[in-house]
Amino acid sequence: MKVKFCGITNLEDAIIAERLGADMLGFILEPRQLRYAALELLNKARRVLTVPLVAVKLQPKFDEILGLADFIQIHRVLEIKELEMLNSYSSRFILYVPSSKEGLNYIKLLDSVPNAVPLIDSHKKGIPSDLVYAKELLKMRPESGLGGGITPDNVNLYAKLNPAWIDVSSGIESYIGKKDEAKMKKIIEVVKNERN
Repeated sequence: MKVKFCGITNLEDAIIAERLGADMLGFILEPRQLRYAALELLNKARRVLTVPLVAVKLQPKFDEILGLADFIQIHRVLEIKELEMLNSYSSRFILYVPSSKEGLNYIKLLDSVPNAVPLIDSHKKGIPSDLVYAKELLKMRPESGLGGGITPDNVNLYAKLNPAWIDVSSGIESYIGKKDEAKMKKIIEVVKNERN
């Protein structure tokens, strides 16, 4: 099981996260989002980090980041025509799937995008994922990641479902946009212990 830390807003946090053992780092490239990271930060991170980098977008418009990110994550439910369009790219995608009844139907549509893996996440911002639905979704696509309300105090509940990776953003912050080294370390320790 891997660990992805998302919402990275500065190079210092990215370097610390990699040193602690994070397997992937996510940068939100949407200007009106709380944890917005400018494209320049992704450029700098690409030059100094070795872990896979994820560019997080809401819209499937990403020509400027092709080649910079190892994965492009689109964090909303897509229409069928948008999913089909992704097949014209050689990039690898991470696609949001709500941890809800809606997600059970939607995740089947992702079979049409072979270069994408699902990220099962809360169906509503600010609340934890529904782990009952998450368990069902992981049975359907065991290679999925799992996020939504994860903190050092509850990460073991998510890890027990054995997703391919855990995705954490606000649960490892001292305040919005600033990661907390002790919280990052704790998440990685719990997940690595769950692997054994």
